[in-house]
This record gives sequence, C-alpha cells and structure tokens, in this order.
Amino acid sequence: MAKLFRRDWRPYHRQLILGAALALVLIPLFLTIQFAPASAGKSSPDAGAIAGLAGGYQSPDRCRECHEAEYQAWSGTLHAEASFDPIFQTYLAQEEQPGECLGCHTTGYNTSTGRFVLAGVSCEACHGPYRVDHPGQSMMIVSSEELCGHCHTSTLAEWASSRHGEKGVNCIKCHEVHSQSTRQDVITNALCAGCHEAGTQDAVHSDHLARGLHCVDCHLSRPLLDPDSSVSGYAPTGHAFTVAVSTCSLCHNELPRNGDSH
Repeated sequence: MAKLFRRDWRPYHRQLILGAALALVLIPLFLTIQFAPASAGKSSPDAGAIAGLAGGYQSPDRCRECHEAEYQAWSGTLHAEASFDPIFQTYLAQEEQPGECLGCHTTGYNTSTGRFVLAGVSCEACHGPYRVDHPGQSMMIVSSEELCGHCHTSTLAEWASSRHGEKGVNCIKCHEVHSQSTRQDVITNALCAGCHEAGTQDAVHSDHLARGLHCVDCHLSRPLLDPDSSVSGYAPTGHAFTVAVSTCSLCHNELPRNGDSH
C-alpha cells in the first residue's frame, strides 16, 4: 500500500509544483495589466476594446482627441495616479476585500464583479461612460459637492459645517476640476480676498499679512500626514476653515490676550 501511495502521489505532486510556479508568473502579470497607468506618456488599452467590454467606457486618450488642454491639466495629478500611489498600494495589498478602496481609486468599479475598467480617477469617473453620440449629446457634468464627497468624506463633512457650506460655496468655486489646483494662486491671497476683502482689513489679519502669512496658513492648516487616517478617508483636511489654538501655537509661544498685537 505504501508503494502504491508513493507511485500515485508523485505525478500529482509535480502538478502542484508546476501549478504554483505558473501562478507566480501569472499573478504579477495580471496585477500589472489591471493597474496599467493611464496617464500621459504611459500606454493605455485600446478605447474600442474597452468600450466593448465595459459598458461604454473608453479611456482618457479618447477624450484627449478633442480636449487636449483638459487632458494635460489632469495628467500627473493625484486623480490620474490614484491607483499607483505608494501608500495606497501598500494598504491595498493588506486588504482581503479591497472593493472600498478600488471604488475611489479606479474608474468603472463594479461592486458585483470586484473589477474595474480603468486605473486612476479618469475623465469618465466624473463625466460618466462615453456616449456614442458625443459630442452631439453632451457628457454629464456634475457640479455638486456630493460627487467629490463620495470619496473625500472628511473634506465634505468639514465643508458642510463651515460658513462655505452654509453659503453654498462648494468645491468647484475654489478648485479647478481637472488640475485639482485652486482657481487662483493662494499665495497671493487673491482667491480668498475675492470674497473676504473686508474681513482681511482688521488688525488681526493685517498684522499677520504684514508678517508674510497667508490666509491658508491659518485657515487651512492640517496636521502632519498620518498614513493610517489618510487611507481611512477621514483625515482632517482643514476645510472647516476655523483656526485652532494648536495652529496659533506653532508661531506663538504664549497666546496673545485680547487687544494685544498678534
């Protein structure tokens, strides 16, 4: 019986070794294909093939045919590289069920299959899948803060509690959509002063501005990067626009009393 067992087991054992070796080759290849970069200078899948397999989705290259300026503004941004961020990749490898991560870091994620269409947050993540009669029919344009807040959860919560939230000054009023930068250089304070000109003329603000500080130094301060809280989606981002005592203490060893120069 022992001889029979050894004779039957050895071929099966060789098959297991061969299968494991094949998996070691194919799994990295699969992941490389899944996360193939779609930003400028990097090859992307054929748009027609994507559309046929993924319910109309194409690729940023298709949008680029008519929207070169927008494509260039988007390329290289955090959205474009959302699937390839080193911190994201590290935590993704630790997740047994990464769907929640992929839902915000990819385009066209399907909760039923656990697969996505395109790596990164590309054009169609915000504009919807390509329409065959476009440009005859416009692509979807969403200006609601809820679209951004779907992934930027802590930012949305902070904004909703702020005066900006109360007045309806939402994301795109301050942020360029494609480049994700602010609409005007914040270092000049022009973006804030466009609405808050009178508020910057009091003694406190005038003194800080005279010392070379800018609105965002105090009103958009955020703690040092904490990868764990950043990955959770609930890292503080400063979008309540309040000035915390801890922010003042970065410059003031002793906090000034009312009436003192700041």
